[in-house]
Amino acid sequence: MLIPLYDHNPVDKIPIVTYVIIGLNVLVWLFIQHAGFGEGYQASLCNLALIPGDLLNNSEFAGSQMRNGYVCYFGEPHNFETLITHMFMHGGWLHLIGNMWFLWIFGDNIENALGKVKFILFYLLCGVVAAGFQIVSDMNSLIPMVGASGAVSGVMGAYILLHPRARIKSLLFFVIFITVIEVPAVIILGMYIATQVFSVVMLADGPVAFWAHVGGFGVGALMKKLFKQKETTFKLRIDR
Repeated sequence: MLIPLYDHNPVDKIPIVTYVIIGLNVLVWLFIQHAGFGEGYQASLCNLALIPGDLLNNSEFAGSQMRNGYVCYFGEPHNFETLITHMFMHGGWLHLIGNMWFLWIFGDNIENALGKVKFILFYLLCGVVAAGFQIVSDMNSLIPMVGASGAVSGVMGAYILLHPRARIKSLLFFVIFITVIEVPAVIILGMYIATQVFSVVMLADGPVAFWAHVGGFGVGALMKKLFKQKETTFKLRIDR
């Protein structure tokens, strides 16, 4: 298993939007989702998470049973704003840290290529389209969908085309053997999307929104034409 640590692909501008998005996700988790504790967390899922059966009014049930006996009751109007709000929420600390870690690694280069305003639109559009893929896969689902994974997958989809040869410093786990290696972005991100496609086929009924990951990655790659620069991988020269 490979876990990316950072990339050797510097930018010439501070990625302010990327940092703001990361900060917003952390603040939402701590103060709106109550860091995953209590009824405040459950209520945040009912109000701000994306629930396909509620959004489309396509469910035969009146409510969505949550953990600890908490129930979401649906009403009018439908919460279409959850197409946006869900991507700033998370299901746990690891979920949050994983998404923000990948955004920190890959987001700065995409923001640098697009510019701040376009990057905001790009990020949100990837998240919405990713959610659309997941909704279509199960329109009756009452499982709350949360996470930046779809939007972050879009960032990675753009990165693999824009910087395929960028070197990614990564942790390699093999049984009990652990080492640090450098691999091209095309390999580590190619492995990521291959795993997601495999999971769509084999684990589609599970709790993870694999269709959102695949859809986000795909739309991110398709929007490469929005970028103002071709693939640019900086080389660092070390004076010995």
